[in-house]
Amino acid sequence: MTTATFNLENFGNCDPRVLTILVIGTEENIRNYIYSQRYLGIEVNTWSKIIPVSSCPGKYMSLLNRTIIPNQAS
Repeated sequence: MTTATFNLENFGNCDPRVLTILVIGTEENIRNYIYSQRYLGIEVNTWSKIIPVSSCPGKYMSLLNRTIIPNQAS
């Protein structure tokens, strides 16, 4: 695991089509969640590295940025 600081300012995207998903939990639960998302079409390698949450011992986090394209009603 890499120790890193986390700055939410890096994710300040004003584009309403961009959805940022943040998951926080144990390392095992995050890995399980990320792998379960494969069945919904989200590739494992699109998530950020799992990094420790410095203020919460034993907790980790990972991020995913996705561009959401709204369904076009005909």
